[in-house]
Amino acid sequence: MVVIINGSLAVGKTSVAWALAEIMQNSVMLDGDYIGAIFPGDFHDSKWLDYLYKTFATLIKFHKENGYDNFVINYVFETPASLNQLIKHLSPIDTKNKSFLLVCSEDVQRQRILARNNNQLEWELKRYVELNNILKDATSNGYIGREIDTSNHTAMQIAENIFNSL
Repeated sequence: MVVIINGSLAVGKTSVAWALAEIMQNSVMLDGDYIGAIFPGDFHDSKWLDYLYKTFATLIKFHKENGYDNFVINYVFETPASLNQLIKHLSPIDTKNKSFLLVCSEDVQRQRILARNNNQLEWELKRYVELNNILKDATSNGYIGREIDTSNHTAMQIAENIFNSL
């Protein structure tokens, strides 16, 4: 099974993905930002995204061949087409997948970004607003994951919610 965690900056994708991987037996967590950093590129470039999605598929195939059954992918899928492109690459390897779109209130999201206190603070504060608008638009144009609000919940609570819905 492949569980796809989608969402904007600071909604809890990485924390929830790690918590979910902890709950799921025999699982591997694949973080799109870290995997994408292996071969830096423009995340708006369709060829780069295709390369990233093929990398996910290659890693999942490798881990399946070595005894792993469950996978958690976290990344920002800005359009239904982008999410479907990943699923297309995964389907020859594992046809069982579920997608979740994490959201939270903008106040909570802003506080989470400020708490990171990193050197990309200004960029993240601009980007989360932009991404929220993109993802809101995307939900009206197709499916990008079952929406789950993370505002008042811990990562483990969200992970348990997702796990219980599988």
